[in-house]
Amino acid sequence: MTRTLSEDTIATLDAIANILLRCFVITLGALLFVWLVVLMLGDVIYSVYFQLIEISRKEFELFFLYTMAFIKAVNFLFFLIPFVAVKTYLRGKR
Repeated sequence: MTRTLSEDTIATLDAIANILLRCFVITLGALLFVWLVVLMLGDVIYSVYFQLIEISRKEFELFFLYTMAFIKAVNFLFFLIPFVAVKTYLRGKR
């Protein structure tokens, strides 16, 4: 037995999906911004990190690479996949 959703429930789920999509896009924009800053000012940022903790240039680059990859994976896991799931659910219920 399938239950139909009320218009309020559909509107709420649609609003949640839109919020998830906006969060995904904002996080991608922040990742792009950080990547551009590191690309343009990498030497300056490295010198600051080197003064705080003595790390090699390769370790510094790996740190940013792994951090960006982790944030991107979390972005997909918490924002894009739920967005697709909600939209797919709504498409099946309409």
